[in-house]
Amino acid sequence: MYKPANVREFVTPAVHKKATAETVDNRTVKTYTEVGTVRGKFKQKGTAETTANGLTIINEKTTFITWYKADFAAADILTIGGVDFEIVGNPENVEMRSRYSVLTLERISGGA
Repeated sequence: MYKPANVREFVTPAVHKKATAETVDNRTVKTYTEVGTVRGKFKQKGTAETTANGLTIINEKTTFITWYKADFAAADILTIGGVDFEIVGNPENVEMRSRYSVLTLERISGGA
């Protein structure tokens, strides 16, 4: 049976924001509404640096292990320590037991 860590290690607070998309003047505009606060274990996996069109792009990949919530979805935002991270792909329901979720996150940063 999967046991990620001692539950006392679920100490990192994160604000969960749900994404909704609407079309305004033939453009898709995403808005985010705050759903609630979750606690979990934040673990950085690494960074990658690429150059595209003369701009250097830093891509930070992380994971966030937390209690399972059915409303986690791709493109939702988790704000951890004032930094926005987007959920990439479908959240993992560990062993299909609806107890733990493993979220793959990517940092959202400004660009040109």
